[in-house]
Amino acid sequence: MLLIARLLAIIAIIYLSFTLVFAIVKPVSNKRKKNTRDFLNQAKRQAKKERLYYIRDVLLRKFTNRMLLGELKRSEYKELISRLDLKTTPEEIRAKQIVLALLALLAALVIMQINPLIGYLSLLGPIIAWMYPVDDLEKKIEQKNKNIMFDFPSFYSMLYYQYSKSVHIYLADAVRDFLPNANPDMAEELGILIDNIEYGEEYALKQFKKRVPLRYIIKFCDIMQIRLNGYDNTSQMAYLKQELHNLRLQTLEDELKSRQAKNIRTQFALILVLTVYVVIYFYYQFIDATRLFK
Repeated sequence: MLLIARLLAIIAIIYLSFTLVFAIVKPVSNKRKKNTRDFLNQAKRQAKKERLYYIRDVLLRKFTNRMLLGELKRSEYKELISRLDLKTTPEEIRAKQIVLALLALLAALVIMQINPLIGYLSLLGPIIAWMYPVDDLEKKIEQKNKNIMFDFPSFYSMLYYQYSKSVHIYLADAVRDFLPNANPDMAEELGILIDNIEYGEEYALKQFKKRVPLRYIIKFCDIMQIRLNGYDNTSQMAYLKQELHNLRLQTLEDELKSRQAKNIRTQFALILVLTVYVVIYFYYQFIDATRLFK
């Protein structure tokens, strides 16, 4: 028995010694070396990028604070950025305005040396370049609001139908039912709404109203908040449903009129081009006929 115990102890010592020594002298595979090297290089690049971003943000903030970026404009730009959920800052927007305006001014001065008349007209370029970054963001917000309002009547109609059938409706479930049919902008806002519902439906509605300050969105959130407080406002929901139905019809009519106007312009352009071709054809026929008689 004692012999077996000594034998097991010797085997354990040999195993531990082998494991310790092998771990020290074991060669590292080329794949592991490559992965470790890539990881270290990536960490260095990321640290360098973060340092550059930090320096850029500090310099932009100090520079643009001296370049007419007051608190009012900063808050306005922050609203535009948060509405579009962009990874940028108000200082970057102002820096972009300055760079574009300077480039446009430089181009105008060059053009002025070539052709003074066109150069003076091109002096409008710096103004347009200064306005472009903010106008671009505002157009994106306008298009996003348009896409949201395009889907909102259908969303509210489905929600009204479910609430009219039962009062025990969880808002997140109704929103999830509509998500597969929503356009990307509407789906994004509804996804944020679902995430906020985890903190309470009233909180989610307040944030939705604050995030998308459109007339019908605000009315919808107010009606839903009143319903959450225990009041039966089915008549108000029905009235809003009728308003949204009329809005949908008006939107379809406006789109139809826009398409008709576009078709008319296209037809007019085709008729004009065809007329020009006919005039040119008969002109050359007339020239050939006069040459023949001569």
